[in-house]
Amino acid sequence: FVMGDKEKIVTEYRVEGNRYIFDYENIVPHQMNDTISATLYAEFNGETYSSAPVEYSVATYCYSMLSRYTTDAFAEFRTLLVDLLEYGAKSQEYMGYNTDNLVTANLTDTQKSWGTSTDREFTSVMDTKYEVIDNPTVSWRGAGLNLQESVGMRFKIQATNIENMYVKVTSDDGGEWIIPSEEFEATSGGYYVYFAELNSGQMSEPVYLTVYDGDVAVSNTVRYSIESYAATQQNSTDTKLVALLRAIMRYGDAAKAYIN
Repeated sequence: FVMGDKEKIVTEYRVEGNRYIFDYENIVPHQMNDTISATLYAEFNGETYSSAPVEYSVATYCYSMLSRYTTDAFAEFRTLLVDLLEYGAKSQEYMGYNTDNLVTANLTDTQKSWGTSTDREFTSVMDTKYEVIDNPTVSWRGAGLNLQESVGMRFKIQATNIENMYVKVTSDDGGEWIIPSEEFEATSGGYYVYFAELNSGQMSEPVYLTVYDGDVAVSNTVRYSIESYAATQQNSTDTKLVALLRAIMRYGDAAKAYIN
């Protein structure tokens, strides 16, 4: 795969019927309009063969589906696609990336009407003492989002020695993830911990994070959600940030409705 000046070789695939599926993942939101070139390579009897390149993008997919599924029977799907494109455009404006070629530029008035047109109030579930322990040696110093990538959370912890430590993340639906200390990012006054494992329909669902040293909890448990950040920033004077967060939550709500 080639996207701009970045090349990624993917050797793993899955089989669906008579098709072999290779995934190109983690496209950042402000690059939904960027073209990805895919070329298939194979070796046979010591010779390497290649296909003609195929070009595609997130925008290509969305516009193709919007032109195909025009009836109200696909209302949730149409809303999801339009809200996704709006999220991409607001991310472009927030990042200052190719703003003269917004991913929404080719939406018709009818297609625009399929998107979410109203915003709701956002609620924060942020609680740095959701569960407490005696004498924690690691403290939570902040929580927010990493908006330069796909929607993910970023937490700051303060600790003197992170060797053998890890963060356990859990969710109400039984999900559990481990973030080892090797993935912590050193920063002024502590470490950043990143978590981006939720799907787009889980923007409002809380997760719970606890720092462990071996089998022993060494921090209080913090509760947070993507919507929590939107709630704290919904009256910000940064209009581009507010527009982006509203677009993220519209897309999240549309994804949840479509998944359901």
